[in-house]
Amino acid sequence: MGTFRSQQVNWMTPSVAALVVGMLGCSVSVAQTQVSRPPPFAVVDSARPNDEMLRAYIHSLTFLSDHISADQRMLDPAHANLVLRAEPVADNYLITEGQLRVAGRITARLVNRGMDPIDRFALAPKGTTYLWIQYAGESPRGVLISTDSTGAIRRRVPVRVNPLRLGHPRFVKQALARLGTDSTGTMVLVLCAPCPPWGWCRADSVGTATWYPSDR
Repeated sequence: MGTFRSQQVNWMTPSVAALVVGMLGCSVSVAQTQVSRPPPFAVVDSARPNDEMLRAYIHSLTFLSDHISADQRMLDPAHANLVLRAEPVADNYLITEGQLRVAGRITARLVNRGMDPIDRFALAPKGTTYLWIQYAGESPRGVLISTDSTGAIRRRVPVRVNPLRLGHPRFVKQALARLGTDSTGTMVLVLCAPCPPWGWCRADSVGTATWYPSDR
């Protein structure tokens, strides 16, 4: 697993990571006091739940787009026309490892700002991809739920979810989603929680994971 680094802050320095996140955690908006209802289903896989139930759950969530909670970047210097935005669920900092062992949650979304697809994150033109995280045994895993510009669900893609070994305050009071690059220069989505025990976690790219046998 590569070490996450941002284009704006040297996240490779643990003390800096702890300081910045700690500062952000001092201010919590009113929107973040809202606690999302848990989904009426426990897992997302290639067939469950049906699209209607999944869309209803998505519509029940509140996402934060302010400049502190969210992040917007171009995919890489070679693709300046590909711009995406990461937005956390308003209460994703309240989600616990124990909850994710009972039932997963959508913790963030990626919004495609342009008319070209971004396959790395299963993003359709002007589409939105939602990151679902749940536990399978002792390991967190993720699913990218891809929707088009109308909100219709187009596909579900299993992805790896990896904890990042960075300094982090124990108690986080700020929902965050970040876009950055790993040690190979590849774009990654990084969340501040709910990777255990407390810390940043990274959702890897499309095509790096497979459905568990029990999910088919």
